[in-house]
Amino acid sequence: MQTASNSARVSEFAVWVGAASIGVVAGCAAVAYVFGDGLLTLKYVLFVVGFLLFGLGGLAIQPKAKRRDRERVSFDTEQPWGIEERLTRLPPLREMTIPFEERVSRNVKIFVTSLVVLAVSLSLEVVAGIGV
Repeated sequence: MQTASNSARVSEFAVWVGAASIGVVAGCAAVAYVFGDGLLTLKYVLFVVGFLLFGLGGLAIQPKAKRRDRERVSFDTEQPWGIEERLTRLPPLREMTIPFEERVSRNVKIFVTSLVVLAVSLSLEVVAGIGV
């Protein structure tokens, strides 16, 4: 059995969260462009989507209750998703072999992605000065 190094796990985690965050922000930007008035709508859409991801991710990373035999919400599966296989072909991960069982939990990745999306929403307000 091959064991992945911590740097490989961190690299895979960072690439996954970065790609998911870029995808969410791009999707929200498309929705804001079509249905709203630009950056103000984008800020609100990012907040709502980030808040929903935060809630789902927060529920998913909760430990199992002792009296229950299943988790409330979980995004972990036995097989990698197709996009995850494509992400492993990107340059930082191309040379690394990380067994699927040793990767950081998808639940944690979604939770951290929600924090990044909320940070982008906050930076639109604080740094870019986009407000009502």
